[in-house]
Parts: sequence; C-alpha cells; structure tokens
Amino acid sequence: MTKNGNLVKGVVAALMMVGIVACTVPSDIDSVPQDLVAKNDHVGLETWYVKEAAHLRKRTKDMMAMAEQYQKVQGPSTPGAAAANFVLIQHCQALAASYAKAADEAEMMARTHREMTGRS
Repeated sequence: MTKNGNLVKGVVAALMMVGIVACTVPSDIDSVPQDLVAKNDHVGLETWYVKEAAHLRKRTKDMMAMAEQYQKVQGPSTPGAAAANFVLIQHCQALAASYAKAADEAEMMARTHREMTGRS
C-alpha cells in the first residue's frame, strides 16, 4: 500500500472514531426526560426541545467553523494529503448539515408541544 493510501485510511479511521465519540458524549440534554412524557407535560417538553435546538445550532456553527479551519490549513501538497484534507472538510460539512436538520426537527417538536398547550 502506498503512503498516501495509508494516510487516507488513517484519516477515515480517525473520523469514524470522532463520530462515535461525538455520539456517545453525555450532555445535560441527552434524551427527552421520560417523566415529562409520562406526565404529558407539554410546557416542559417545549422547553426541552427549544434548548435542544439551541444546542444543535451551536454544534452546527462549531462544525462549520471547523470546516473553515480545515480549508485554511496548508498541509503538504501531495495528492494523499490534499485528499485527506478534502475528506475532513466534507466530514465537518456533513455533520453541520445533520445538526442543522436535527435542530429544525427539534424546533418543529417545540412548536407542536406549544400548540398542544393552546399557545401559538
């Protein structure tokens, strides 16, 4: 295997590990509080989804900033290094898009719970 091929494989493996860690890092808003669902607490669920959407918007901005930083990096001008950098940029942009979509969905859920309380 070529040196460039090993570099690309290493970058892909590292990205996979980062993705796994990012998905498993606990946060204070890890999952919908089951007690709010059990109590049919639409005000509480609306609040939770609003916070979740804000958290996801922050992650979207973080990933876009990371993609911009990768675009500025001037690494070795070998084809393997350029390909690896391209993969990193695409990875960050894909994560940003996923976070943005999840934020949109969280906002939709917040609106739904708000409407269920009779407010709009």
